[in-house]
Amino acid sequence: MMARWGLNVSVGVVLLMASFAGCKSEAAAPAPLRPADESAAIRVGSVATEARTIPRTVEITGTLLANQQSDVTPIVGGRVVEVLVERGDVVEEGAPLIRLRDVDYRLQMTAAQAQLEQARARLGLANDASVMRAEDTAEARTAQVNRELAESTFRRAETLHSHGAMSDADRDRAYASFVAAREQYQGTLNTMRGAVVALQSARVALQQGQNAVRDSLVRAPFAGEIADRYIEVGEYVTPAMRVVSLVATKPLRLEVQIPQEQIGLVQRGQSVEVRVDAFPDRVFHGEVHYISAAVRQDTRGLVVEAVVPNDDGALRPGLFASARILLSGTQDVVAVPVAAVLDNAGTHRVFVIENGRVSEHVVTIADRNAETVLVRDGVPRGAHLATGTLDRLSDGQRIQQQN
Repeated sequence: MMARWGLNVSVGVVLLMASFAGCKSEAAAPAPLRPADESAAIRVGSVATEARTIPRTVEITGTLLANQQSDVTPIVGGRVVEVLVERGDVVEEGAPLIRLRDVDYRLQMTAAQAQLEQARARLGLANDASVMRAEDTAEARTAQVNRELAESTFRRAETLHSHGAMSDADRDRAYASFVAAREQYQGTLNTMRGAVVALQSARVALQQGQNAVRDSLVRAPFAGEIADRYIEVGEYVTPAMRVVSLVATKPLRLEVQIPQEQIGLVQRGQSVEVRVDAFPDRVFHGEVHYISAAVRQDTRGLVVEAVVPNDDGALRPGLFASARILLSGTQDVVAVPVAAVLDNAGTHRVFVIENGRVSEHVVTIADRNAETVLVRDGVPRGAHLATGTLDRLSDGQRIQQQN
C-alpha cells in the first residue's frame, strides 16, 4: 500500500511539472504583429513645382575693393601744426589734409629769391623771362669787340711792318695788345658762363623753396574717404611716414575667381548682379572690366574684376559679396515656394512627396527672393513638395497631407 501511494505521488509531480511548463510556454509566445499606427505620420502641406526659364549665369563669391587706396605720405618733412580731417570725412582731389610747419621753407625760399636777383643783376637782366647764353651778355660782347679791334690793329701793323713802314717795336706792341684782348675775351666769357650757371642754380633753388612751402600742406591725391589717420598735432613726420589712409569708394571693384572650367564663359562688358549680407534685399549692378592674363597656380582660378557703381556710398571696401555674372542664353529651373526649402549648414533640401512618404533631395539654388526659390538641380519636374515642419522630416518619413 505504501508502494501504491508513492507511485501516485510521483505521477502527480510529473503531471504538475508538465502543467507548469505548458503555462510558461503559453506566456512566452510573442504577440502577433499589428499594422503601424497611422497617427505616427507627420502632417505636412503640399505644393506643386513650376518650370521656368531664366538667363544663364555664373555664380561666384568675392570681396569688394576700393577703386583706389593709398596711405598718403608727405613729400617734405616737418612738424604737424594742424590735422584737417578725421575718419569718415569725404574729401575732393587736392583737398588739404595735414599742415606742416613751413617757416624754415619760407626762409629758404626768400634766400633763393635773393640769390636769383643777384645772378640776374650780374648778367644785366631786367627780367627772368628767358635763359641767356654767356656770349650774349653785355660784358662778353664788349670783350669780343675789343678782341676784334685789337686783331684788326695787329693785321694792319703786320702789313705796314712788311713794307718797312713800321718798326719792329710798334709791331710787337700791336701783337701784345691783340693777345691781351683775346685772353680778356676768353676770361670774360668764362666768367659769364659761370654767371649763367649761377642764374640757373638760383632758379632751381627758388623753385625748390616754393615747392617745399607748397608741399608743407599735404593734399589728397584723389577724391575719396578718410579710412584712418595716424598722426597728431606736434608730431614730426618724414617723407616716408604715412599720415592718413585714403580710399576711393565710388565706384568699387569686386574681385572674384572664376573656376578654370568656366573661364571661357566670362568676357569684358558682361553684367554682374552683386549681393551683400549687409543689404539682403538689395541687388547692386556692375560690369566686368578686368580679366587677368593668367590662371593662379594655387587655386586654378582666373581673377576677374567687376566695377560696381556706389553712388549712394552704401557699399564698403572689404565686404564679402556673392555675385552672378549674366551670360548669353537661358537655362531651365524649377520654381518652388520658400516654405518648401530647408536651409541647413549651407545646404538646401526639399522633400518630394511620393506614395504617402517623402524622399529627401539636396538641391542647387539659382536664385531666390522673399517668396520663391529657383532651383537649378535636384527637383524632378512636376513634383509635389512638402511644406511646414520640414525640420521634423527625414528621408522615407511617412506623412499625412493636409487638406
